[in-house]
Amino acid sequence: MKAHLLSLIFVSLLFWSGQAGAQSKVLYEQNRQETFSISSFTNADLNALAQQLGRDNHHRSGKLVLPVEFEQREKITRSGDQVEISASVKNVRVREQVLFREFDFADALTPTVIYAKVQLIGREDKVLQTFDISNKNLNQEGAAVLVQTSLKDTSDFSGYKLRVVETKLGFSAGNHGAVQERLTWVKRYYDSDARLAQLSRDLQTINPNDIDYLTAHNDRVKDLERELDRLYDSRLERELQLNHHDPIQLRRRVKDLDIRFKERRVALDQMWARLPEIYYNRGLELALNGNSRAGREFFERSLQANPAFAPSHLQLARLDFKEGYLKEAALRTRDLLNRMQVDPETYRFGQELAFDIQNAYVRQGEQLNNQGKYRQAMEQFEEAKEFCRAIARLQCRSELWEEGIAFAKSGIYDNLLQDGRQALNQKNLPLAEKLAKEAQQYARINKTAIDSDAAAATLLRDVQQQVYLGLMADGRKALQLKHYSTALQAFEKGKTLVGGYSLTSAADADKLLRQAARPILLEKIAEGQLQANANKLPQARSLAAEITNLQIRYGLVNDKELDGKFRALNQGIFSQECANAQAAYDQHYQRSLQYSREHKFAQAAAELDKALAAVKENGGCAIPSATAEVELARIDAPAHYQELLQKTSDLINQNKMAEAVKVYQEASQHYASADVARYGLENAPLLAYALTHENKAFVAEVARHAAVQGDASGSLDLVKRLVSLKYTKYNLNQLQEQIGQLLAARDAQANPNGDYKQLANTYTGGSKDLKKLNKAYQKQFKKLT
Repeated sequence: MKAHLLSLIFVSLLFWSGQAGAQSKVLYEQNRQETFSISSFTNADLNALAQQLGRDNHHRSGKLVLPVEFEQREKITRSGDQVEISASVKNVRVREQVLFREFDFADALTPTVIYAKVQLIGREDKVLQTFDISNKNLNQEGAAVLVQTSLKDTSDFSGYKLRVVETKLGFSAGNHGAVQERLTWVKRYYDSDARLAQLSRDLQTINPNDIDYLTAHNDRVKDLERELDRLYDSRLERELQLNHHDPIQLRRRVKDLDIRFKERRVALDQMWARLPEIYYNRGLELALNGNSRAGREFFERSLQANPAFAPSHLQLARLDFKEGYLKEAALRTRDLLNRMQVDPETYRFGQELAFDIQNAYVRQGEQLNNQGKYRQAMEQFEEAKEFCRAIARLQCRSELWEEGIAFAKSGIYDNLLQDGRQALNQKNLPLAEKLAKEAQQYARINKTAIDSDAAAATLLRDVQQQVYLGLMADGRKALQLKHYSTALQAFEKGKTLVGGYSLTSAADADKLLRQAARPILLEKIAEGQLQANANKLPQARSLAAEITNLQIRYGLVNDKELDGKFRALNQGIFSQECANAQAAYDQHYQRSLQYSREHKFAQAAAELDKALAAVKENGGCAIPSATAEVELARIDAPAHYQELLQKTSDLINQNKMAEAVKVYQEASQHYASADVARYGLENAPLLAYALTHENKAFVAEVARHAAVQGDASGSLDLVKRLVSLKYTKYNLNQLQEQIGQLLAARDAQANPNGDYKQLANTYTGGSKDLKKLNKAYQKQFKKLT
């Protein structure tokens, strides 16, 4: 082989390179089984692993020798000018068991690293290339690729060989971790043996018949079961393969102990099921022997074991009833009969107890009635009624409490009246009024028990009579002190009370009202005069109306002094109104003259209308209005013209274009007929007005109008104006079509034999902006002729 052919080109993963070429040819292939022995004397890593297993090199017996075997494969193939080389090992394993505390550590001690040299042999056994393999990791299956490469060879030599030399197997951190992990599992295995024996002893201390500690036993069994689950789990079994090798029979003993736990659990559950009855019987025995406190304790313990154990609820309700805890007994009995699954005997006893509770409530209510404690009695009767009706299928006797309730309600009513009379006698009128109203309301609510509220009404009237007398006394005192508003307020309240309660009125009541009201009216008249003088006419008129009402209310209409001053007030208001009307007339008239000088005749006419309205609204003032009427007649023509122009603008703003055109024409006609020009005003023809207008829709409407009227040049000028205003293309095209059709219709009628193309061009002048009009004209002309 020439030297330049020996240059190597390394290509990784040749078998997956996907090269296309001729079919591969095997030049060399060798598969063989290799065996090695690794001693802890010579291998430091194995020595460290052996020390973890309790072996050392101080004695010949401590030496650890691992017999390791594996398969070695070498292969050379040719594919065209490419020579492919591969060498690998697989199935590296320790051939014999390595026992420690009866468990095999061979897997953990299987080497995980390989060192070797792979030599390529050519002619005359010459070494052509050597591949150094250093610290190559073996995978979990104990396999590794030592060499896999290719070289280019154009010769026809087929005698290549491979030789693997200086092979060594070693260990890595993975071996140390695997050994340590397996040692941990072995330690846990033997630790579990000791703990398993302790769990068995602990189980013996749990006695299902020891009911005083049944809860503690139950919790203890749960703790032991959880500890057994932690002590032995599926991973321990899997890691040490205990289904194949279990030196101390741990699996079987765990299963046996688990069965014993389950049996003890069943025994505890059975005792739990009987526990409520056991506690109940013990409590019943104690209660019958007079030890109610101890009996209650055991009944409660029975319910702790089973909250729905009805007999214990019944006995606790009986104890509550016997000891005077009526509400507690009632609540427990109601729950027993309404919400629990009760055996027939317990249900019958529960109903008997319910009747006893009902009767006890009624007896307590009757006792309280006899003691005059009617509200407390009502509560007891209501408790009896509510308790009885809240229990299903209990035959209630409503007559037991209805009579007592009626008696209690009458007693409450009488007490309210008595307290009210006492408060009245003590001159505590607010309290007396409150009690009287409360008694009256109570009687109306409880008509079935109280026949009439007449007594309460009489008491309330007596109270109000005293209140009335007090108000009259307060009013007289305030009147003497000239506190007229305070006096009038007191007399007014008294008058209201007399009407509301049919009281006996004081003989001088009306006189006192007039005496208190008269100074107040005089004061209001004076205030109204000041407001009239200050030109605050709305306030003055309001006060005048109020004074009139008060005169009528208090019978002071015929009081001469009041009448004279009130007339003076009205005259002052009237005089001020006339002065205001004259001022308004003058102001509007002068403003109209200014508008006329500015040729704003419509505004001037509006001001004259306001001046005449001020005169009309104040007809009694006799304000002369001839000057305004003459001026209004003088400017009527130009004012009407400007009003029409304003109306035109308003219609345009409202998008009412056809009406706007009509009104503008009306304005132009009025301008001519009334000779408005002599007032210095000018009028633009409709087309000229439209040509200067900015509203596109109005310009378009005038263009249509001009076409209808036969003003072709005018309509076309307006179309051009719309083009300059950038009227929308769609609307502009529609307008051109309409105008073209109108012009064509007029021309076709006047000259049906005319040259429609020439006529159309006459209108459009060949303008591209008017091509839609041209086309519409020709089409309409042809259609009509």
